[in-house]
Amino acid sequence: MPYKDPERKRQWEREHREERNARRRTSTAEIEPSTVKPPRSDLIMNPRSESASIVATALALTFMVALLFTV
Repeated sequence: MPYKDPERKRQWEREHREERNARRRTSTAEIEPSTVKPPRSDLIMNPRSESASIVATALALTFMVALLFTV
């Protein structure tokens, strides 16, 4: 492919446009959109569950500290 002359490059691109487009279509067809899974809704935390996890973590840490000082 002649790159030195811009006009010859444009001419080459015009002549091979269909071939390049066909190659692009086959390469994008190999990537199946059905294999991409949407995010699971249970992984997204809402504010209520986030505050509950903070409270649970605080209680667990308090319990661990209490065990350390009772020994």
